[in-house]
Amino acid sequence: MKKCAKTLVFLTMVFFLTSVFIMPANRADAAPLVLKVSHQFAAGDVRDEMAKVFGKMVTEKTNGEIEFRVYPAQSLFKANTQWDALQKGALDLAVYPLDYASGKVPQLSITLMPCTVASIKQGSDWRNKPIGKKVEGLLLENGVRNVLWAWFDGGVGSKVRQVKLPADVEGTKLRAAGKKFEFMLGKAGASITSMPSSETYHALSTGVLDTMLTSTASFVSFRLYEVLKYLNVPRDYSIWFMSENLIMSKKTWDRLTPSQQKAFQEVEEYMHETWIPENFKNLTDKLITEYTKAGVELHYMTKDEFDKWLAYAKETAWKEFANTVDGGQELLDMALDAMK
Repeated sequence: MKKCAKTLVFLTMVFFLTSVFIMPANRADAAPLVLKVSHQFAAGDVRDEMAKVFGKMVTEKTNGEIEFRVYPAQSLFKANTQWDALQKGALDLAVYPLDYASGKVPQLSITLMPCTVASIKQGSDWRNKPIGKKVEGLLLENGVRNVLWAWFDGGVGSKVRQVKLPADVEGTKLRAAGKKFEFMLGKAGASITSMPSSETYHALSTGVLDTMLTSTASFVSFRLYEVLKYLNVPRDYSIWFMSENLIMSKKTWDRLTPSQQKAFQEVEEYMHETWIPENFKNLTDKLITEYTKAGVELHYMTKDEFDKWLAYAKETAWKEFANTVDGGQELLDMALDAMK
């Protein structure tokens, strides 16, 4: 009898411990996994909306197992600290211009290389082409998983003159946004200052900058029309296209269950095929409207001007990238193949 009693006590303890430590994970009221999403852009910017829509759809597909908290305007991490935080798993996701990490992964400068992408659609097509797979592989090697490809066109704004050709930047105090643009425009005579786009309004207001390149979305959401006098608009031609992707810590990805990963992938497909094309197509029109209303002098790049920029890019940024970055020529060739 004593032996049976001890057995009964043991089984009761096992049942109790199982119900306490195992059962809640399968209960409908179990606490959701909350993922933190950081970015530098203003609340309401299309990149902020992209992160929120993605998160909402994943939450719905996982029946509330995963929730997202989006922190805009550098409210959680500064722009330049997000990469390290993702690698360490201290941050789950970020909307992040990939070239910002090129100081540590030089190959990522291919995602903001002068004159190698001709349209947002062409950039978006990278995800199904060798160049996109190569970039995604580089990210994974560095502990980061690509979630969404998000390409933006961009232009050149200035307080001092209209920038139509490389020679026009000579003597300006310029923010170029990417390492190879900095190299190219430095060769053209600009004094380069590096900073995230979120800091450019103050820099223009205080005279730290007088000329800058950034995306159409940032030109509008950061209200740069209040401090700029001239803008070369990326309507017909643009030398500046940048991938500002939603990316994820591999440590976080590896924590997800197979069904949760499947939900992510299904939402990714929808965003790429439907949401991003629909919500990115009018960004340049919005820019033209806001800058016209503000009285900024607009210029639309011509084919002849683009060809001169292309020739200059080949002699400066392209050559420097091919000669100094491991695998640079291969990446450049792959990017150019994606243009065909």
